Amino acid sequence: MEPLVHAREQRIAGAFVAVSLLAAGFLPLFGGPGYEQSLASGLLVPSAAAVATACELSRDGRAAPSPIECVERGVASGLVLGGVAFATALVQAMRAGLCDLVGGATSFALTALVGSVLGGVWGAVVAEIARGRRRRRRIAALLGVGLPLASALVSVGRFYTSPMIFAFDPFVGYFSGTLYDTVIDTGNALLTYRVGSLATLAGLAFVASVLTRDATGKLRFVQLRGPERVQGGRPRLALGALALLVSVIITWNGPGLGHWETADTIAAELGGARSGARCDVVYPESLLPYEASLLVKDCDEEVAAVEKTLGVGAGKGPARIRAFFFRDSGEKKRLMGAADTLIAKPWRREVYVQLSAYPHPVLGHELAHVIAGSFGRGPFRIAGSAGGLWPDPGLIEGIAVAASPDDDELSNAQWAHAMADLGSLPPMRQLFSLGFLNVAASKSYTLAGAFVRFALDRYGSDVVRAWYGGGSIEALTGKSWASLDEDFRAYVVATPLSPEAQSFAKARFDRAAVFGRKCPHVVDALRRKADQCRDAHEADLATVAYHDVLAHDPHDWGAMYGLGVVNLRYGDLAFGTATLTKMIDDADTPRTWRDRAKDALADGELLRGADAVAKAEYETLAAHSLEEDFARTEEVKALASTQGIGRAAIMAVLVGAPGRPADSIVGAEETGEWVATGIPLAAYMAGRQLVGREWYASAVPHLEKAIAGGAAMTPRVTREALRLRAVVACALGDRAGVARVRALMTAPDAPYSPGSGRRFGALRFIDRCSVSAAP
Repeated sequence: MEPLVHAREQRIAGAFVAVSLLAAGFLPLFGGPGYEQSLASGLLVPSAAAVATACELSRDGRAAPSPIECVERGVASGLVLGGVAFATALVQAMRAGLCDLVGGATSFALTALVGSVLGGVWGAVVAEIARGRRRRRRIAALLGVGLPLASALVSVGRFYTSPMIFAFDPFVGYFSGTLYDTVIDTGNALLTYRVGSLATLAGLAFVASVLTRDATGKLRFVQLRGPERVQGGRPRLALGALALLVSVIITWNGPGLGHWETADTIAAELGGARSGARCDVVYPESLLPYEASLLVKDCDEEVAAVEKTLGVGAGKGPARIRAFFFRDSGEKKRLMGAADTLIAKPWRREVYVQLSAYPHPVLGHELAHVIAGSFGRGPFRIAGSAGGLWPDPGLIEGIAVAASPDDDELSNAQWAHAMADLGSLPPMRQLFSLGFLNVAASKSYTLAGAFVRFALDRYGSDVVRAWYGGGSIEALTGKSWASLDEDFRAYVVATPLSPEAQSFAKARFDRAAVFGRKCPHVVDALRRKADQCRDAHEADLATVAYHDVLAHDPHDWGAMYGLGVVNLRYGDLAFGTATLTKMIDDADTPRTWRDRAKDALADGELLRGADAVAKAEYETLAAHSLEEDFARTEEVKALASTQGIGRAAIMAVLVGAPGRPADSIVGAEETGEWVATGIPLAAYMAGRQLVGREWYASAVPHLEKAIAGGAAMTPRVTREALRLRAVVACALGDRAGVARVRALMTAPDAPYSPGSGRRFGALRFIDRCSVSAAP
């Protein structure tokens, strides 16, 4: 055979790969070695190697190479074209900057490079089929692309017919399946998968080594027995069969190795199952019976609430919905592919979330996707054009946010009002398209939900359902997008808004979308490692890791904050103080991170005994913060910082001691002594801790005492006490308790601001909870 670089087909394939991937490298995230570039290479290069090898080896008018030479040619083609693909990544990295050469190269080798070799070897097989046939080039091209395409379709089929969103593929390597989980970690699964790939290659090579051609060019085995047998032929054939058997065993044992899953294998892994009126819940078998009952109750209640909001009449929504609850994000990632991203599959009528306290904070959002599927389009039962095959992510997410909104202090409309005041409110038509993905998730979800809520209020649920089902919003409302945009802006601007909201909106929505960030996978993985070291109180290791994050992104505020806090509490006190002070003084620091830095420094003052200084800072932060939970914590610290025994309880629960973190056990002991003083804030703290441990009945008298505290409690603390009391009443099936809390929340002197999202969320929860009987 002629040298590889002289083969016309290989040179054409090399040029095609180089031009295509150099062009792709100008897209965000594809400009250098990394997950996305490996994914693009895995989609492109194996097919190119297969077609080039098949066309070259099947040429007419020449003696066909031996089978083992054909396999070697396929391997060489895959390696060379894979090298071209990686070289384009290095070229683009010189322009865009290099994120992680070692990690990117390792990822490429295990995914696209092995896939390219498999593609080249597949091309050698195709050449045997195409050789001597009419239109051999067409056959070589179609079959060369055919197997990689068929393999990808298998992954699509698994996505459609199972809970999986990830995919292991022999040619592509690995597809994570989600945009918002920026930490790509396959664990050992990719390694074991590639053991199977290498076994396949080894098996084919050994088998090819004992094949030859007869006078007509057809394949046959070499002489394996008798005096003319080929030396070592039988052992090579046995090794080939063994290697192929290993590949089959690894493929068959995919669930055990984390390569693929089905609904049944996931259900078997979790182990627990229980059904309610509308929900079939799958959960870890370690849950206690009352916990499982609350999951079913939560799901059934949320289904009814979402259907009511969307105007889905009785019998028109999904008959049953299956909800999978995983122990944590790690288990969810391993079994279905998404870690911190919550997922629903409307066409399967399934949702997949991590366990959380009752009521689950995001279950309603995912159930809304499934319920919207009852009037969605196409095989995926979603909003979009081309029969739902071209999705509209703004409408898909917007309807879920509107149907089950967060209970922030500000409503989605108020957040949109703040963005309008800041001049950062994009045209809504842009948001209800694939342009949704170019906006940071916190901003895009909020705005889409606000607009769908506007459409529900202005035009009714029939119009929104018809829009989701494929109708034109312009035709349904009789208004152009420009007019709708103008009406929406007037709608949100009419909602009441405090002056503090603007600075918090800017801080909340300033983070770039994943496509606009530099090295997001590397940065987020490093920060996760640093946070783990911080939480383990390993100050030196955390410091090194945070410095690594900041070397890639000097404005990663989470890393800068973590660096300051870990040193302030467990490492270099002066350096930690200086780092947090620098954050506070930097005009580019977002408001929320500046406040967190001030809080950490105030904690330091409290630990050093400067109670008055700390108290003043806590009060200042609470007075100017719109972050409800953060501001309430500041108020609690301020109230208790000078209250003797109360101070000890708050220190143990929220701050810790010099060189020691907060400790819930010590906090419970200290809180118990504080409760004996009869102070309402102590009762609130005791009630909150009991609710957190799901001792609902024991929490009731403490929460009642806190609610009755009047002027001794701040409005924020009272709001939270009311919310916790509602949770307890609903969990216990306490009709009288539910009615009492509702009356308090709707009273003229209730501690809520106009248009409060917190009040709306609490009342929505009360309205949806069933009180017919205790679980």
